[in-house]
Amino acid sequence: MLTTAQLEQLKRTNISQSPEKTKERVTALWQGLKIKQKQAIRELAGTTAQPIYRTQETGNISARMTIAFAQSLGVSPVYIIGEADEPGECTEAAVRELLQKHGYKALLTELQPMERQKRAYTRHPKPEPAEAQAQAAEKDAEEGPAAPEAQLPPSSDALTAEDLQNLIFALYVQAKAGITSSKEKLDQIKLIILS
Repeated sequence: MLTTAQLEQLKRTNISQSPEKTKERVTALWQGLKIKQKQAIRELAGTTAQPIYRTQETGNISARMTIAFAQSLGVSPVYIIGEADEPGECTEAAVRELLQKHGYKALLTELQPMERQKRAYTRHPKPEPAEAQAQAAEKDAEEGPAAPEAQLPPSSDALTAEDLQNLIFALYVQAKAGITSSKEKLDQIKLIILS
């Protein structure tokens, strides 16, 4: 996803396809946020709250603000600008498509080298069971005794109460935006908590 420095390269021209839908959606999303989440969006966009309030009044929104909202809330950028009626999810492909559609091809080519390099995957045929056991025994003999594996705590132990609260709030915002899978996840969490 894009950083603040990358978002600063975007123009502040209007990309809304439907000002009424954009006005309605930005207002609904913004009103459901806590102060820290609002601040995170403003910091990512590198702006103050004024352009957000202007969007709520006029329905005009820039690519910078659209992507900041989409990335922070996990909502599709085309939903925010009124091009799609389903909130969807914010994916790298959706952000790239939006940038390309609105004339940021040069920025996309600049971002290419910054992306992490994918490792080449070579496929090895799966050995037969007896053959696999023999290969494992040979490998063990070559390497010596195996070192004990470090046991990591379950991922929920690594999260703070604030992290969990933010995750649940993000699900809540997505559910409010109409994402069905988020609604289902929230219902599951409620069942776990109440049982």
